[in-house]
Amino acid sequence: MILKNLKNRIPITCILLFVIFTTACQKSTKQKRLATIDNSFKELFYADSGGITGADGIFSIALKDGSSVFLFGDSFLGEVVEGARDANTTMMRNSFMAINKEKTKVKAIYEGEYDNPVSFIEPSNEEGDSTYRWYWPGHGFVKGDTIYVFAINLYNEPSAVVESDKSQEDQDGVDKLTEEMFAFRVSHFDLLSFTLPDFKHIETQKTGYDYDENSIDFGNCVMVDDDYVYIFGTKNFPGNAKIHVARVPFNSRTFHNNWEYSTGVGWDRDINRSTPIELDISVSEQFSIFKYLDKYVLLTQERAGTDIFTYVSDFPNKGFKNKKNIYHTPESELDTTNRIHTYNALAHSQYIENDELLVSYCVNSLRVRDVFENVENYRGRFFRVPMEMILEDENMN
Repeated sequence: MILKNLKNRIPITCILLFVIFTTACQKSTKQKRLATIDNSFKELFYADSGGITGADGIFSIALKDGSSVFLFGDSFLGEVVEGARDANTTMMRNSFMAINKEKTKVKAIYEGEYDNPVSFIEPSNEEGDSTYRWYWPGHGFVKGDTIYVFAINLYNEPSAVVESDKSQEDQDGVDKLTEEMFAFRVSHFDLLSFTLPDFKHIETQKTGYDYDENSIDFGNCVMVDDDYVYIFGTKNFPGNAKIHVARVPFNSRTFHNNWEYSTGVGWDRDINRSTPIELDISVSEQFSIFKYLDKYVLLTQERAGTDIFTYVSDFPNKGFKNKKNIYHTPESELDTTNRIHTYNALAHSQYIENDELLVSYCVNSLRVRDVFENVENYRGRFFRVPMEMILEDENMN
């Protein structure tokens, strides 16, 4: 009887072993999805005529109607002919761009005329200014029919001028632009508000912390979550930049002040008790933190590096782990001149499609003339990364 029962079980046991073995092989040979370049979004984004031909910054804010607005720093309009822009093309210090819900129409937002464009937002000169100020937009958020945008208030500082080796007679517009580009200092951060959908300026308010004393670049990432507006910013030390976190209630009447700051164990109104998020790399000046399902995802390019990383946490202000190297930007290695560099990767979570996150990063050259001779030297790149790649192993930590 025992032998008979044993004989009957052998085929069943073999079948079970076969099923288990086959399933294990299928799991082990399953191809992991990797990041892929998204040239279709890039083609929608940039225009060779009538729109933005190149820019950096590339922040985005989702609007309630399903459209999005992108915020740029230095940006260009004008005609692109055979991949080059005219050396006399005007560079705006900032501009916006709207993309409709269907991703079929793009509209550049700036002041002035197409042939003579002016930066979309400009600060007022302060007492004692000897030259002009300008804005580089940060990130922002929407409440009702109003969009709020943080902006870096910069001013020209002659002592920071990088002088050209050419004589004044030999210098052209590009040479003079090169000198002016790095002749600046950061004054402080402002919060600007605009009506939607027409982007009419409402008010400009200076943020309520002492920038000279604290030197935290608040406003380069913003997230609305759980009745709060979270405002993130970097504090930069040589070779090591860290993220600090502030927050203000979403029902506040004054988003520019009365903040409280993350201490790592709680929140405090004293900025001197602000404690940065602990990460093992020096973060980019621009970065992203967004909520996905019940997790918070932090995405940053390593400062002065070519790799883009993500981290995941259960909290918006601490505990980021599960580090993943999701993408390596190839432009610097492909450039034989050693002038092209990449920086400031950002996530655009409103464009998650097929469970893939849209990510941008900026491309630029150490030689300003390069961005005129080849527009690709000053056009951001876009790629998509599967969310499963970012969240993989998170539940095991």
